[in-house]
Amino acid sequence: MRIPFVRGVMPSRTTSVFFMVAFCWVVQVAVVRASDEHNHDKLPTSADGLDGTLDPSLELMSFDLGSGEEAFSFYMQPDVTTFYKDQTLPASTPVHPKHNGLAGKFINMSNRRLNLYWDAGERQPGSMQANLPPFESTGTATFPGHVFYLTPPDDPYDVLIEFYIEDGQSLYFYDPYFVPGDEEATERNLAESLNKVERKLYDQHRSNRLFNEIYHAKTGRDYLAMYPRSRPIHNMWRADYFGQEHWITTRETYFVEEPPEDVLKKLPSNPATRKLSHDAPRLLEEYREKGETIMNMTMKVISCRPRAFEIKNFLSDVEVDHALWLGDTIGLDESTTGDGSKGDSEDDDDVDNRRTRTSYNTWIAREKSPIVDAIYRRAADLLRIDEALLRRRGPEEYPRMANKGTAAETLQLVHYQDGQEYTAHHDFGYSGNKNPSHQSNRFATLLLYLNEGMEGGETSFPRWVNAEHFEELKITPEKGKAILFYSQLPDGNMDDLSQHAAHPVTDGEKWLMNLWVHDPTFG
Repeated sequence: MRIPFVRGVMPSRTTSVFFMVAFCWVVQVAVVRASDEHNHDKLPTSADGLDGTLDPSLELMSFDLGSGEEAFSFYMQPDVTTFYKDQTLPASTPVHPKHNGLAGKFINMSNRRLNLYWDAGERQPGSMQANLPPFESTGTATFPGHVFYLTPPDDPYDVLIEFYIEDGQSLYFYDPYFVPGDEEATERNLAESLNKVERKLYDQHRSNRLFNEIYHAKTGRDYLAMYPRSRPIHNMWRADYFGQEHWITTRETYFVEEPPEDVLKKLPSNPATRKLSHDAPRLLEEYREKGETIMNMTMKVISCRPRAFEIKNFLSDVEVDHALWLGDTIGLDESTTGDGSKGDSEDDDDVDNRRTRTSYNTWIAREKSPIVDAIYRRAADLLRIDEALLRRRGPEEYPRMANKGTAAETLQLVHYQDGQEYTAHHDFGYSGNKNPSHQSNRFATLLLYLNEGMEGGETSFPRWVNAEHFEELKITPEKGKAILFYSQLPDGNMDDLSQHAAHPVTDGEKWLMNLWVHDPTFG
């Protein structure tokens, strides 16, 4: 049980005193060139037809954080009235959702390793959330009214600071060197406490903190990435209005006959053997739809904020059965939660793994079989991402990209039994300070449903923006259906509204797979 004494209390946004800095706001709407701001070169996609134009909701603005003028394209959420094209408009303003959760990001601006706890309430011990290295950050889904605090690792009763979660505020900083209103004292503390490397890391967080104030004032959102983060290099489908449809073609036609086990062999990982030209025969074509060389997919917008889409009949029955067979062959383990910035599931004995996720899972590598490989290739076409980016690449494939690893995590197979669920969470992680110029994070999630008919088990987006009602958006699982949604915004920030949940199964069972694609690359 912790003691109530604290050395510092995190003030609210309205009462915060931040470092003073001169900056100018020159707002201009423009098509932004790559030279106008920090940005990677856009990558070619796996299909023609994308014109490469900038998202119209991006607005260029210049500012000065103290080291000269900079420019950034801010994502400005469109008016909710534009989401109802050719439909009766229920209201002219968004409805406030019943679910009032939000992302909470905690930044350690000190050179000490600290532990982050959630205050479980009076007379209860704190619940440890993370071990926070110097100048790093962590985060979790939370609610207004929650309280978190930091302590040294060797003394959980020595509370250094408390963070009171407020509605609309996601970023919380621990800065033991800053003296409000006294720049000289602040500089003296920094000079006495930090070496040159540590001071550089501190200054990066200070710039990020200042940029967040500008970003929040402009957009009404906090900046959950680490400034400067580039816009996504991968294609991002538009979601302008409910019911909007995109039509995509792929050469990866359905498997309609289960191949014999002796031909369902593991594929080689050598990149040179994996490339297929556009007109080349697909793997195991004799077990696919006869006479079909092209498969059409229709993607329908079900949410504009966050951007979410429904794709019916993405998988054939044979492909579904093959995935379930692989799960039975590999075996499943109890699911854990992880940090989307790293991608792997984590289970640290020192961290309190609360029962936010109750299910079983396993991992299916792309090379596991030709059918799994076809699912990856079809997903790449759906996303308009070159399939080479979803596997290890050879030196001649995207030579300007230093990281030759995949942008995709291993396909996850998940099984929910009666009563199991995954409470509202985000797929993205909370970028640290190790390499601000290369902030890998989950960009897109593709959910693939493998069965239907259960009671409960819906996928929900509890904070979707609409003008109709405050209830969550719920998607009922259908065998073979896919759901695509993005965890990032077009300006490179993480999308707090992408928070989603897997409702508890109340009767029956639920099977699904999910594919996480990172931007720019995984790891």
